[in-house]
Amino acid sequence: MTSRKYPLDPLARVRRDRRDLSGKELAQAITAREAAERGRAAAEAERARVAEETRRTKEAERAALDRGQLSAGDLQRESAWAARARWDDEARAAAVDRTKEHESAARSSEERAKQRAAVADGEVKVVEKHRERWVKDADRAAEAAAEEGAAEAWRPRR
Repeated sequence: MTSRKYPLDPLARVRRDRRDLSGKELAQAITAREAAERGRAAAEAERARVAEETRRTKEAERAALDRGQLSAGDLQRESAWAARARWDDEARAAAVDRTKEHESAARSSEERAKQRAAVADGEVKVVEKHRERWVKDADRAAEAAAEEGAAEAWRPRR
């Protein structure tokens, strides 16, 4: 008896291909999220570094003022410098916020990719289980046919 070919092989192949593709998309989403995390961390570190540098500069200026080493012009320049430092810090804060938004979007994209990968994997498993049942049913049918044939061969003749 010739073995029958599983009728859902094309579907199984399509679902396996979809699972493989969703796995690749998930890997890309994870890479993008990790890059976004690194970008956010770098932006936060840069903001903290500049804030610390600004704090040290202000302390040095304050100490020079206390020692009487600064003139009125120096105080005026310090005021302008402080305003510029605030503006720059606001710009860095906005950059940090943008990187946080980018990271959040990357996390959302990763979650969607995880869900698509899970669905694709589930679809493959459904077809695999169906194939197992189909093979078992075919084996049982073949065994029943063989038993019936054997029973007829040994049936007493009248």
